[in-house]
Amino acid sequence: MKNIELGAIMPHPPIIIPEIGKGRLKEVEQTINGLQGLAERMKTKDYDTLIIITPHGEIGQASVPVYTSHIFEGSFSSFGVAKPVYSFKGDTELGLAIIKDCDFATSCPETLLDHGILVPAYFPKAAGISTPILPIAIAFMSLAKLYEFGKSLAKTVKRLDRKVAIIASADMSHRLTSDAPAGFSPRGKEFDEKLVELIKNYDVPGILNFDPALGDEAGQDALWSIAILLGALDGLTVRPELISYEGPFGVGYMVAAFEPSYGG
Repeated sequence: MKNIELGAIMPHPPIIIPEIGKGRLKEVEQTINGLQGLAERMKTKDYDTLIIITPHGEIGQASVPVYTSHIFEGSFSSFGVAKPVYSFKGDTELGLAIIKDCDFATSCPETLLDHGILVPAYFPKAAGISTPILPIAIAFMSLAKLYEFGKSLAKTVKRLDRKVAIIASADMSHRLTSDAPAGFSPRGKEFDEKLVELIKNYDVPGILNFDPALGDEAGQDALWSIAILLGALDGLTVRPELISYEGPFGVGYMVAAFEPSYGG
């Protein structure tokens, strides 16, 4: 049974939304083209749910927050664009089942979407996809523990016989240039180059054992959500695809896809 149809890494800079980026969209064209291409690919699948893992929002400490509302909405008002307000159906049944099956997941009643969810969700919605979403926030726990959560999530998806795409919302180093949001560090580029290579090679142990000091110095918010995604893909034969990488505004943006192969 093909339950996980697609895994993806999508960045979440609001500047790639047309109403926000406006005249600067050309500077981040690779990322936008990559995300639009992924959305078009998603249109060819009949998903039951899009699972989106955000490193923002209701971040957990000892448990992973799973959003369980029937409906979600959000806008880019904090980025100067109050309208439109985007709305999405939720998958409460799947969310509650994930919580039941995992002893370190917890219900999150939040209905307002942060940009870590809203930016990746924008592109499938703009492509005409109206599939329900299931937002999940990260928790500040070990990558190995988050990987275990991803494995549990996949078992629940299979038990409920859902067909899903799983999106890890992830920006890379925030310290690539002198005008970067978190200031400059020469290790920002090192972090991004290393993570890109690990993704290209689908080196799961390398990612789970990533040097935490390098991650901290780079100012990243990618590893947590990616660890959950990789856990969900555990045991599957996966074809990794690096679609694009660029860092035009001092932050690294990677778009990648993971196509599971079920044989037959």
